[in-house]
Amino acid sequence: MGLSILSCNQKTKSNNEDWCNQEVRVQFQELDEISINSTWFKVHMVGENVYAISEPYNYEEVISYLILGNEKALLFDTGNGFDSISNVVKELTNLPVIVVNSHAHYDHIGGNYEFSNILALKSDYTLKWAESGWSHDLVKDEVTPNAICLENLPDIDTAKHHVRPFRISEFITDGQILDLGDRNIKVISVPGHSPDGIALIDEDSGYLWTGDVFYEGTIWLYFDGTNLDSYEESINKLALLAPSLQKLFPAHIIPISKPKRLIELSNAFNQIVKGGKKAKGLNTKNEVSDGSETIKYEIDNFSFLIRNDHLKEKGIIN
Repeated sequence: MGLSILSCNQKTKSNNEDWCNQEVRVQFQELDEISINSTWFKVHMVGENVYAISEPYNYEEVISYLILGNEKALLFDTGNGFDSISNVVKELTNLPVIVVNSHAHYDHIGGNYEFSNILALKSDYTLKWAESGWSHDLVKDEVTPNAICLENLPDIDTAKHHVRPFRISEFITDGQILDLGDRNIKVISVPGHSPDGIALIDEDSGYLWTGDVFYEGTIWLYFDGTNLDSYEESINKLALLAPSLQKLFPAHIIPISKPKRLIELSNAFNQIVKGGKKAKGLNTKNEVSDGSETIKYEIDNFSFLIRNDHLKEKGIIN
């Protein structure tokens, strides 16, 4: 998702909430869970040869996906990097693994350093974070007791945790097909939430992996690099795919959504763009960790947290 905003988590949460004793979301309870040797990750089968690798014990509720072909496996995102996701992947497959990230925010590239074959769009934003990683000062709030269950991470050093740099093996392009053997995965450029946003589609199965462009929670549009014009174009583009899809696989909260939600998302955001919906309220500066002022919009079943200067740039507010 990006920079910490503990006052606007995806879960309804009090300051005293215990992340070690969370009930699993109902949708996960309805899926087949795969037994793995991990106290941090959980794995569920969500589609044909598709595993959701979730991190349910923190407020980000990140979900990475392992997609299997008969020759290669594709890991879409590598999570926060709190624990070894490569060990989980090795339990699930012995195929060679390629990594593609939905974008370069810290909660999606944390385990990249564990892999040798990483594909990425050639974006200045991706290159920046690949080279530098995310320092402890940038991610220190992610390893506090009110953000995660530390009991499930016995080896984490909360005083030094950071996201390590990684090496990009190959640059990919919008529309490129990644051949996993009997499965072709198409790359879709979807900037807006971040400049380097990527979605993936398996057109044969009707599966779409949305990254942070869409998920069932408050969508964060307040970072440096967020662009509302690009986000609008990206969600409208994905909404056009909805009739041909069977399942959406978002990168947070729940692993499966209905394709019609893309159309609903596009309609909701377009109401903001056209000025037809007023802001629910203005958040104070200290509610967003970088000091930005944001406005939260709630429309139908969607909510968006948008930074004021992004709204001003688009002419939505004065």
